[in-house]
Amino acid sequence: YSVSKDVTQNLIEGSKVPSECTPIHLNLVARHGTRSPTKKRLRELESLAGRLKELVRDAEARNLPSDKVPGWLGKWVSPWKGEVKGGELIRQGEDELYQLGVRVRERFPTLFEEDYHPDVYTIRATQIPRASASAVAFGMGLFSEKGDLGPGRNRAFAVTSENRASDTKLRFFECCQNYKSYRNAKEPAVDKLKEPVLNKITASVVKRHGLSFTKQDVSSLWFLCKQEASLLNVTNQSCELFTPSEVALLEWADDLEVFILKGYGNSLNYKMGVPLLEDVLHSMEAAIKAREENLPPGSYEKARLRFAHAETIVPFSCLLGLFLDASG
Repeated sequence: YSVSKDVTQNLIEGSKVPSECTPIHLNLVARHGTRSPTKKRLRELESLAGRLKELVRDAEARNLPSDKVPGWLGKWVSPWKGEVKGGELIRQGEDELYQLGVRVRERFPTLFEEDYHPDVYTIRATQIPRASASAVAFGMGLFSEKGDLGPGRNRAFAVTSENRASDTKLRFFECCQNYKSYRNAKEPAVDKLKEPVLNKITASVVKRHGLSFTKQDVSSLWFLCKQEASLLNVTNQSCELFTPSEVALLEWADDLEVFILKGYGNSLNYKMGVPLLEDVLHSMEAAIKAREENLPPGSYEKARLRFAHAETIVPFSCLLGLFLDASG
């Protein structure tokens, strides 16, 4: 949402708006902000902590040179130890969406001049708490200093959700039985495709550190690396177990999984997004018609803002033909 940590502001340029054009409507489909690991991942990290201690004890029993064993390994405790729920929006994620809301208002000031009304500024989220919390954080940035609540002059605004079992626009991946069957059938094949990468990297890490890492250990350590880097800004622990070329390979394996199970790898992945695309187009057409008929301000929708998941954004981006490599 914000500019990437290692990329400066002046390298990010939005498309130029012709001087004779005035925005009349905004559509947004956004992923929720940064979240904590899910309950399943929390259990995986707890198991990893025990496994790392076991590996260090084994290294000591074999009198492995101490310089081969990273110092943090035997002392590592999961930063999420004791958490039982997981998956919630964290403060970093709140700030991401808040700042996104601020930037949207700054970029399109004329769209947000008039008083708030839920039919003029429609905000929708899936029925998952991290998505609705993201919508709230975004709205607080978008409408900051537009109300009379508290020292920040906040205002109340509405966020609506559909039942997750029938939300064909924002949670189509959960509603489509054909897709669920495809994914369940395809996941073992994807694991098989990723296996040579994990085998190769596991062998390299074992050789480098002399520890008896398994393929599952390396998979969990790679997940930990991503969590530490993105959530905690820590890159000198689990991430340092891998060389830059190994990181590139692991990222490729992640991309391969996304391509096959969520992206261009199968048209079913993104054709599920057609109801969302219809919703986007219909809302745009309604705004254009209202403008052509010179309807008064406040009588038609100026923004439709949606907050969902990566499983929404990736297929929808593919449906729009974005980021498609022509050589593929």
